[in-house]
Amino acid sequence: MSRKKPQLFLICDSEGFTWIPLLTVEWKIKYLFCSDAKMKRCFVDTFGLYDTETNTHDNVLKFIEKQNLENVHLLFIAMSTSKLHELILEYIINQKKFYYIFSSNLPTMHMEKLSKLKASLKNFNIDSDIIYDVKAEFKKTNKQFYWNIFNALTNQRVFYNLKTTLHELGGHIYGVQIECTFMPFLTDNEGIENVLFYKTVLIISLIEFLFCKPKSVSAKCYSVKGENITVKSIAGSALFDSLNCHFNISDNSSNRIFDVKVFGDNGSVEVSYNAEHNCFQLLRCMNHYEYPSLFVESAHESALNELKYFVDENLYTNKYLNMYTNAIHTALCLWKSNGENISLDSKKPDECAAIDAEIRVEAVKNFSITA
Repeated sequence: MSRKKPQLFLICDSEGFTWIPLLTVEWKIKYLFCSDAKMKRCFVDTFGLYDTETNTHDNVLKFIEKQNLENVHLLFIAMSTSKLHELILEYIINQKKFYYIFSSNLPTMHMEKLSKLKASLKNFNIDSDIIYDVKAEFKKTNKQFYWNIFNALTNQRVFYNLKTTLHELGGHIYGVQIECTFMPFLTDNEGIENVLFYKTVLIISLIEFLFCKPKSVSAKCYSVKGENITVKSIAGSALFDSLNCHFNISDNSSNRIFDVKVFGDNGSVEVSYNAEHNCFQLLRCMNHYEYPSLFVESAHESALNELKYFVDENLYTNKYLNMYTNAIHTALCLWKSNGENISLDSKKPDECAAIDAEIRVEAVKNFSITA
């Protein structure tokens, strides 16, 4: 006898094409909302969702309100960062419509609005990674929330392997170099116009994931004008007690480079993108020996595997949200300069956990190159 799949409520835009094939392996989509009628019909026909109840109008809040959610185990929001995404989450949290919420992206890039959403989760603990307890004995009395922030980088198993490999480098790690002209496995967010800013958020969150919160971050924003294209870049450095982490991030570049190198007393370890196999590769170099390892898994599959573990165990520890909001704050400070040399500090402790970080930005005028 086949196992009965748990049911979910899916709200999506074009990101549904990425998530639905993976979701239907373990879940039954009971309700589907998509404001684009043509795209919704495409979802139904392509993925055989003929038993799924879909919306007949474009008012998502009314569609949620009229459904019987008693046997719906999860709300899955596969949407780009947008005002609608923000509105949906605010409504659901305030109305306590669901036990578990999975959001594939941040609902907003605005720090005050994100803080407001966090504050709405009454059992959210900003001082730790544990956001909420959803053990079975509390389900009947408290509707509490599972809210994962999908991060195309830190959802990749290769970076957990990188973090555990760092101790092999000896007692002292003395240098880190990150080069990024594109982001592997990243689903483009239609609501984010500044792609370079979003890449900066992801890279800084990766730095915090690997090495904790830096003491200071400084950066130079510039662009290089070619004959037919302008490449926008940010070059910076995150400073720790005994480590300097350099990063170079570019957008609109024809090169597809993603490379993280960590140097220590006992050699180095490197994670790079392998274009031939469309996956990350980890390379451990120690004296004359090299240990390559390929990771072909999809970031989306990693996120869903983690979600499955959460549902099975009835407990989830969020590893991303605080790190993500810290990174957003730092990246915002880098971009608020608008061409001027500035020094920024957080004014309110609840705006960001990284209140002791010193952040400097030096803007460099555009310069041109010719082929």
